[in-house]
Amino acid sequence: MKIVLQKNIDALKAFPWRKCAQFMLSLPILACCGANAGASAAKSKEPPEFNYQNPNSALDVRDTVILPDNGKFYSIGTCPPYWSGPNPGVKLFVSDNMVDWKFETMLIDAEKLPPETWYKDRFWAPELHKIKGKYYLTFNCLNESEKYKHYHACGIAVADKITGPYKVMTPDKPLTPWPSNDLTLFEDEDGKVYAFFNNGWTDVHRIYVAEMDMKNLQLKEKPLELFHQEAGTWDGSGVEGSAVVKNNGTYYLFYSSWTKGYAVGYATAKNIHGPYTKNKNNPLFGAWSKDGKNVAVRYGKDIEDANFPFTSLGHNQFFTGPDGRIWTSCHTYATGHKDASMMIDPIWFENGEVKTTAPSYTPQTSKISAEMLKKFPGLGKESKPKDK
Repeated sequence: MKIVLQKNIDALKAFPWRKCAQFMLSLPILACCGANAGASAAKSKEPPEFNYQNPNSALDVRDTVILPDNGKFYSIGTCPPYWSGPNPGVKLFVSDNMVDWKFETMLIDAEKLPPETWYKDRFWAPELHKIKGKYYLTFNCLNESEKYKHYHACGIAVADKITGPYKVMTPDKPLTPWPSNDLTLFEDEDGKVYAFFNNGWTDVHRIYVAEMDMKNLQLKEKPLELFHQEAGTWDGSGVEGSAVVKNNGTYYLFYSSWTKGYAVGYATAKNIHGPYTKNKNNPLFGAWSKDGKNVAVRYGKDIEDANFPFTSLGHNQFFTGPDGRIWTSCHTYATGHKDASMMIDPIWFENGEVKTTAPSYTPQTSKISAEMLKKFPGLGKESKPKDK
């Protein structure tokens, strides 16, 4: 019995108690490290954020339109020179991350058009719309020559790919029956497509709508006037630049005016043909200059900010943003910049009213939805806005 007990005592003495204690003491540290590693892994799986800052001078077009498609972001607009001189036509720009933009191709090259073409000059406010798998290019032009002079009006072209080639479906005469501008398309939930445009070049500016025949690319009905400029209000100088979204059965028709600087407002209706009611807090956003200082406008109120860079901004359109919500794009003019620049910001709806962060000019951060990141992986790439 003593021999067995002595053997047990010897075995206990031989056991590496110090190493065991050290191992036991290390367990909390290992657990902590494991937790940190798990947290780091979880953090690394979080979607990256989209960082941007307005204005983005990488796009020097007016009337900026953005169309996300096939993993990239495409943009067109009125190219410089905007008002006079030989306008180049319709240029297509592309970006992986919606910050860094580059020229892609010419959709319509004005130099290659015959001199008698009615849509030879200016190319104001072109737009791209993807409807039922096809790409529709709208444009607004005239012929300024003495020999082939033609009034400013709206045209439309179609292609199977966003980069073209585009076939002009209004080669002999415009889509619109009278002098007009700023053609846009809206596809309703029932698949019907409508054309919105304004007349301009008259004593009273009006915005019209007409259903489209998408097979023949013609108007199916006589254009109906929706509303016009109103003296003594924010849109007293004129109305232009239609853009339409639908939310919870209500049509939101956005438009711009240059009465004070340049700004964007909207009107609403339950039927696409109206009647439309202009929002009481118009303009939704905009900018103007007062006594040499730039003034921001939001919800109909002036916001004086000594650092606000914009002298005017407007003519907006809509696209799906990095967070999957509706975002708006438009052009801006900033102090010290000769040409226009791009502005983007999100919009949303609260109790039937449109809300927005526009016009922002400080660094902005937005979440990137998993769906958008999957469709547009370039959104996850680090990039900084161009120097302004």
